Amino acid sequence: MKKTVRFFTAFMAVILLLGSVSASACTGVYVGKEASDQGTIIIARSEDQAWGDVNKRYMVQERVENVPNRYIEDKETGFRLPLPATTYKYTYTPDYTQGGGMYPAMCSNEYGVNVSATVSTSPCEKLETADPFVEAGIAEATMATGIGAVSKSAREAVEVLINYIDTYGASQGNTVMMSDQNEAWIVEIYSGHHYCAMRMPDDMVAVFGNHNMIGLVDPKATPEDGYFYSDGLFGLLDSTGLAVKEGELYHLAKSVDENARQPYNNMRNWAGMRILAPSQAGEYNGDTFYPLFYRPDQKVSVLTVMEVYRNRLEGTPLDVTLEGQENNRVIGTQKSSQIHILQAFPDWPASCGSITWLCLGNAEHSVFVPTFSGITDTADAYKVDGDTYDGDGAFWKCKRICTLAEQDRGVYSQGVREFWKQQEELMYQEMLLATPVMLSKYAESREAGERYVTELGIQMSERIFRYSDNLYRKLTTTLIHNTGLGRTPVTFLPDVPLRQIAESKGYTVTWNAADGSTTITKGAASYTITPEEYTCKVAGGEDIELTHYAYVNDGVTYIPMDFADTL
Repeated sequence: MKKTVRFFTAFMAVILLLGSVSASACTGVYVGKEASDQGTIIIARSEDQAWGDVNKRYMVQERVENVPNRYIEDKETGFRLPLPATTYKYTYTPDYTQGGGMYPAMCSNEYGVNVSATVSTSPCEKLETADPFVEAGIAEATMATGIGAVSKSAREAVEVLINYIDTYGASQGNTVMMSDQNEAWIVEIYSGHHYCAMRMPDDMVAVFGNHNMIGLVDPKATPEDGYFYSDGLFGLLDSTGLAVKEGELYHLAKSVDENARQPYNNMRNWAGMRILAPSQAGEYNGDTFYPLFYRPDQKVSVLTVMEVYRNRLEGTPLDVTLEGQENNRVIGTQKSSQIHILQAFPDWPASCGSITWLCLGNAEHSVFVPTFSGITDTADAYKVDGDTYDGDGAFWKCKRICTLAEQDRGVYSQGVREFWKQQEELMYQEMLLATPVMLSKYAESREAGERYVTELGIQMSERIFRYSDNLYRKLTTTLIHNTGLGRTPVTFLPDVPLRQIAESKGYTVTWNAADGSTTITKGAASYTITPEEYTCKVAGGEDIELTHYAYVNDGVTYIPMDFADTL
């Protein structure tokens, strides 16, 4: 989230009061390895903006050896974060270059360290007055890559960040998550020089909005106990009268937020719990301090995390489609620029220890595309720069579909969501099949492994962008068709790639060059689809009437999704 430091606290106070959905904010998700269906550590975050057209890219920063006098600059404050002469390879998602700074959002490096930064927070006025933020200090604009470039473990990443705060001060309140293949940590930055870091429990999950969440902490706890905290933190809470305690333990969230919760954030805490642990969520209560960590009702898949990021409080009394609830702050906001899910696998080579699932635009009508962390390059579409619409850019390809689908959710939304859900499930299976190949390539050499995962990542991304182009083409056609109708508009029905869907269902696919037809066969079942024809020929049976004709676009044969679902 972008923010101007000196005005942020006042701005957020107004926004929280109004409960506006137009505010800049972010939502974080954590899944411990014992709570995950694949035994992986998941950290994730949506980067939600104050406006909808913040172009995000996806890049690889190569390892740099022995080049001194480098730094990462925060354009908004002029702060320069010095870098050592040697820095590690990492992937990241920077803003377009004309923006207010890098704002890398996430970092996944060659040592298996993942950084998700940041979910913005704001302390109570009394705490900020006692320890003001440092305008030219460490901030979101430089944080993720500033940590990932120099860290070989999650714990080291924590130590790097708190050293930055101790040395330079912090210019913003923020929550940061770091993980490696063994453990994950959360760091809350409360004020200019105060913070607390906590090792996150392996058997629990978390979903949180833009307020501090760490609960009871023993002031005698040590890093071996799973805690780091700033010198003088507990004394400051005592001296300001902010300390909320249970016995000798300090409840940090209640203390630094002056024992208050805001609906703007609290609704998202509850919404996440309702998805991951419905047995514990109950009905929403605005006064409840929902816990940061809890055990899910069942093991959590990365596909479930994607659905968390699409949640708009559907089916609850807070549903934003209900009268009077329109301004409730949902997780699946329209103003996300990117959402990343960083999934760390404990037994993989560290240099390719994670999968990054990246969604550009808002998750409700966009798609999470996976890449192994060992990649050395990304698809060209991810590198398209600038702040003006460019149909060649990955961000714009995704965001334009979101924009059209949200013109009328009742007409356009469901078809788009079903299309991308199908693609995500297929890519999930594809990554499972690719994993043993990836491991065998890395067993040969790191170079062979990197070459394989890079080629695979580019191939999958480019395929998705081709499908995205066609989805946009069809969606635009439907929108134009419906414009000015004096009758019920036509509900959008997506088209799906015939070969991909058929092969995923176990069919053998044969293309006939003579007439461009495609025959799919499985056992005794055989179907022939010919471009520009409204019927599908069935071997030994009656022809099937299609909702609309099949066609070829960019070398891919598409068929109506409702027919594909019957195969």
